[in-house]
Amino acid sequence: MRVLIVNYEFPPVGGGAGRASWHLCQELANTGICVDVVTSHGDRNLYYLMEGAHIHSLKVHRKSVHQTGIRGMSEFLIRAFFLIRRLVRENRYDLIHYFFSVPTGLLSFFVGRSLPFIVSLRGGDVPGYNPGEFQAMHRLLAPVNRLIWRNADAVVALSDDLGKFAKRTEPKLKYNVICNGVDTNFFQPFSGAKNADSYVRILSVARLLELKGIQYLLEALSQLKEYKFHLVIVGTGNFEKELKDRTALLNLQDSVTFTGPVDHNKLPRIYNQADIFVLPSYGDSFGQVFTEAMACGLPIIAAQSGGVQEFVENGVNGFLVPPKDAKSIADAICRLASSPDLQNKMGQNNIQKVKSQFRWNAVAGQYADVYKHISEQEN
Repeated sequence: MRVLIVNYEFPPVGGGAGRASWHLCQELANTGICVDVVTSHGDRNLYYLMEGAHIHSLKVHRKSVHQTGIRGMSEFLIRAFFLIRRLVRENRYDLIHYFFSVPTGLLSFFVGRSLPFIVSLRGGDVPGYNPGEFQAMHRLLAPVNRLIWRNADAVVALSDDLGKFAKRTEPKLKYNVICNGVDTNFFQPFSGAKNADSYVRILSVARLLELKGIQYLLEALSQLKEYKFHLVIVGTGNFEKELKDRTALLNLQDSVTFTGPVDHNKLPRIYNQADIFVLPSYGDSFGQVFTEAMACGLPIIAAQSGGVQEFVENGVNGFLVPPKDAKSIADAICRLASSPDLQNKMGQNNIQKVKSQFRWNAVAGQYADVYKHISEQEN
């Protein structure tokens, strides 16, 4: 079987969807599926082999390594169209897999219906799921999204919550749910990372956007009087200045560290240095960082919003709090800070949950089953 995967994000650019497609390509290649990838790069065209996958990366404009815009998406669509048309002529693909219905799914109109295709919904591509982000564009493209989903041979949602949200746009939508996986050989607990002091080490890893809710975590920390704590915020984004200003306003400068962007290879140690992972996001379809933290044995504090509710069970492997509720975040931190035994129990529950549900080879197997089902229908 030969599959063409199209995603305008792919490491080193983009976020969780790019890393997900990277892992998926590796695991699919390990099963014997031939994989070609059409993606984008910030400053030049590239072609290279990666773990058996052929990567075709196009030069497009990006606001930053982690963020693109309308211009970059438009450039990608135009250049990807000509590249995909050539690749389809030169190779006998069984199907095309588009990550994101917008922008990449738009290519399905122009490539033609000679090949079956599937669309992976990631969150920001579903109208209204991330309020404010590309909202005006989504209002215009809602009818286009409906048509893409109707024409697709399969639609895969990153979480059931995201799939249900997509049904607000297309009530007749039928979808599969396939979550992101975790590299448990890379993200795993190890000893000797934690500091032997009395501080409660809190960690957030995210693109620093308003919808990640870190401003409410800062407010929660300002309410903690009985515990010594230190918060490490890993990442960068367009809400970073506001968060730093909020930190100063709350007089938390000595208790909060902004690391900026961090090399991916350093993340396992950073997770292992923490006691608690907190990200009160109110717009994540899945949240790759949650499962990375879980794989490293951290208890989770998250908002009752999005796909995280499908794998964090309140009181079992973490705490779910109402969105935008600083007091509830503070209360959850206090419960964990006051009970190292509870921290350890939840952390162990998370390690087992990740091993049983979120290994990348299992996730790739689910996608391979979808591919094979479509291929059998075509034949």
